[in-house]
Amino acid sequence: MKQFEFKMPTKIQFGVGATSQLGKTMKSLGFRKIFIVTGSTIGKSAILAKAKEALSAEGIEYEVYDQLTAEPNVKQIDIGAKVLKESQSDAVVAIGGGSRIDAAKAMCVLQNHEGSIADYLFGGTKTVSKTVMPLICMPTTAGSGSEVTGVSVVNDEDRGVKVSVTHEYLIPKLAIIDPELHVDMPKLIAATTGMDALTHAIESYVSLNAEPVSDSLGYGAMKMIGENLRKVIENGGDVEARGNMAIASTMAGVAFVNGGLGVVHGIAQAIGAIADVSHGVANGLILPYAMKKNIQGNYKKFKEIAIALGENVTGLSDEKAAEKSVDAVFALARDVGAPMKLSEVGVTQEMFPEIIKGTMAYRLLAINPRKLNEEDIEDILNDAF
Repeated sequence: MKQFEFKMPTKIQFGVGATSQLGKTMKSLGFRKIFIVTGSTIGKSAILAKAKEALSAEGIEYEVYDQLTAEPNVKQIDIGAKVLKESQSDAVVAIGGGSRIDAAKAMCVLQNHEGSIADYLFGGTKTVSKTVMPLICMPTTAGSGSEVTGVSVVNDEDRGVKVSVTHEYLIPKLAIIDPELHVDMPKLIAATTGMDALTHAIESYVSLNAEPVSDSLGYGAMKMIGENLRKVIENGGDVEARGNMAIASTMAGVAFVNGGLGVVHGIAQAIGAIADVSHGVANGLILPYAMKKNIQGNYKKFKEIAIALGENVTGLSDEKAAEKSVDAVFALARDVGAPMKLSEVGVTQEMFPEIIKGTMAYRLLAINPRKLNEEDIEDILNDAF
């Protein structure tokens, strides 16, 4: 049996209405002033009002920073980090989807690291060397898993790429998972973030770095997504299904922190920078097409993915059963209304050479279940177009 190290430093607090306990939780952690990082939409929402009320009830001071766009860039993060430092806060609470949480991580880094966040991104001149400011995450989508990872994906507009700063010091201290924060999520966002979570679960499960603990979380996440994603699209007010999707997203996040990722994320990261497509949308769209290429790398595990997603594989060979996993992902994406072709999201064939180049530079491509070359990536893109 292979040797491995499993990381799970984030404490998870789950419950319907957990937001109302935010003040008590912050008080128990010894924090006196909280810097809330969010986007403008949530900044005007009942979600933020409830969080502020919970803090005030316990005498916890707070400052709200809601100037982040959907895909925060280096400049926004550098500005936000300066405001955070001037606030003299004890900790950051990030409320929002994965991009806002990622931005909050980056802002926390700059509290005791000099320079711009651009210096710490992959290929930069500096490295994270100290424990960063404490971060508490309250996700409002069920997809990125960012509330339990040490990865912060940032849009570096000067270089024209989306790259990450990655270190275990960035892993949040606490994730507060409240299904009530998800009930107003628009259907398209629920669909695309759900497919993003499924991508994390599947890629970690078939990664060459996979191990038994990450496998159990990845498999469990797949099963929960297969059973609940259609439900939240049909009825956004189904709090139980929302909760199951929220848990599945977090489980998938822990799975990929430990098991790793693969070609889907390599392609999605390149697409995001070149075509300005959100990371979650690109992941979910590319997933089934990349699975077609990867199946022969591990027929047994792809067969198990098919089973987790509810496919009947009785009497089928491992190869034929594995192919059912692709059918299941296509069916799920179609049923929930997620984009299924690159042409739907603004990607053109003229962009392919740059996307291929970016994919081949992706650092986790080495642990993809199959070794893929430039021609393989082009095949995936053509199939997905």
